Amino acid sequence: MAKQAITVVGLGQCSIDILGGLTQYPPVDSKCDLDTVLIQGGGPVATALVTLARLGVASAFVGRIGGDDFGRRIGRGLEDEGVDCRHLLVDDAAGSQFAFIAVEQGSGHRTIFCHRGSCRPLSVEELPTELIRSSRLLHLDGSHLDAALAAARQAKGNGVITVLDGGSWRPGIEELLPLIDHLVVSARFAEHLLPGRPVREALPLLLAYGCRAATVTDGEAGSHTLSRAGKGFHQSAFAVKSVDTTGCGDVFHGGYLYGLLQNWSLRRTVRFAAACAAIKATALGGRTAIPTLTEVEALLAAGEGNTRLFRCW
Repeated sequence: MAKQAITVVGLGQCSIDILGGLTQYPPVDSKCDLDTVLIQGGGPVATALVTLARLGVASAFVGRIGGDDFGRRIGRGLEDEGVDCRHLLVDDAAGSQFAFIAVEQGSGHRTIFCHRGSCRPLSVEELPTELIRSSRLLHLDGSHLDAALAAARQAKGNGVITVLDGGSWRPGIEELLPLIDHLVVSARFAEHLLPGRPVREALPLLLAYGCRAATVTDGEAGSHTLSRAGKGFHQSAFAVKSVDTTGCGDVFHGGYLYGLLQNWSLRRTVRFAAACAAIKATALGGRTAIPTLTEVEALLAAGEGNTRLFRCW
């Protein structure tokens, strides 16, 4: 069977997540048993590409890992999902990024302890320029900033749609924002622009950077979206039994990318993304329950996850 052409290139972080399920988060200087332990790959862009793979989309990851066991696990995890890793570079003497995530059973809330590793950032010279130019979408998370800026410029110059996962406000991110077509950011990112204000009020500020559409995700509160055409809407979260919210935002981005590839309306795209994230939340781990297209369509057919228009201000 012929290999699918790469339609999405993702450049960003990848890590190993060590997840532990516990009944209740312990106080300082105490000890508690972990009911469940799971080790699997993570990272914003990497997990978004795994989401696309399970939805049947061919993608390639551009990044760097260390030459340690964590790095080997990261690479295998992506390859096993069908993500193209020819441009996942290795720093033999460096340590890979990893996180320990304590997940409170019953609520699905988690606390993340992250170590960034010691890998060098990607350089501009290491970018797969032709692959980026021939793709349909470029997905970024703001890491490897110099390379991300160059990749975004290459994409914009060749009609490739750019998408940013804005998990947190990073130094230098303002230089990247004008190169992004679709900003999909967390409530924490939005709060940096308007501290103490409702997160949806940051949407016009995000649009001012030049994107076509901006979305702020806000966990159980759903998401808020505003397009350049001035149409705003709130997407409610789907009602599921939440086991672990790790990776929900990353999977939301994967669903959003899928909707862009289908040329769907913005409202349909965001609702689809919300359904992907909801299903992911039903199991421990950022990738365990990432859904197939059939599973997403079944949840959407149930009729939940309504959208509600709001006035622009």
